[in-house]
Amino acid sequence: MEINKTKEGLTLKAQSEKTKNGEYIITGKLSGDIEVECVKCLKPFRKHIDEDIKFKVVKPPFNGFDEEYDIIEQEKLNIDEIIKSEAESIKNDFSNICESCKNKEFNKVF
Repeated sequence: MEINKTKEGLTLKAQSEKTKNGEYIITGKLSGDIEVECVKCLKPFRKHIDEDIKFKVVKPPFNGFDEEYDIIEQEKLNIDEIIKSEAESIKNDFSNICESCKNKEFNKVF
């Protein structure tokens, strides 16, 4: 099944394939612009995303590890929730540094 869905400023263009044991394999690209917060100055800025994705959607609970795919646990395939979850992961990434702060050194004592 072809997926072309936009949510949270991100577009998922991918292929979905259901396996014999009921899991879904999703491969494609996540792209778009999303507002994130700079981890240094805490000001919001727009970050461009252009990532290849490889997900395996499994029914919970999943015990194990997959070297090839990122595992997503869902009772029923929900593309909106997958995009929303990826957006939240991007927003919480410690590498979100705005252009103003990229070359600044921060020496703060905590």
